[in-house]
Amino acid sequence: MEATATIAACLTAWRADGDAEWKTIATRVFAWFLGSNDLSVALVDPNTGSCRDGLHPDRANENRGGESVLSYLLSLADIRQLARVSTGQTPSQALRAVGS
Repeated sequence: MEATATIAACLTAWRADGDAEWKTIATRVFAWFLGSNDLSVALVDPNTGSCRDGLHPDRANENRGGESVLSYLLSLADIRQLARVSTGQTPSQALRAVGS
C-alpha cells in the first residue's frame, strides 16, 4: 500500500509542478513490485496475477492478499497512464510499452 500511495503522490506532485523528477521517482517506486527492492525479489507473479504482501528481512512474504493485488493494479494503471501521457501513445500502445 505504501508503494501505491507514494506513486500516486509523486504523480500528483508532477502534475502540479511539472518537475520530471517526480515521474522518475514514481517509476523507481513501481519497480519495487518487479524486483528492484532490498531482496531483488519480484512481488508480482504475472502468470497468476497475484502479488505478495511485502518483504520480510530475509524473504518475500508469501501471503497474497487482495489489498496487495489491488495496490499493484492501481500502481500499474498509474504507470501505464504516465507512459501514455509522457510519450503521446494511444492507450493500447502504452499497455504494451509497460509490459502487459
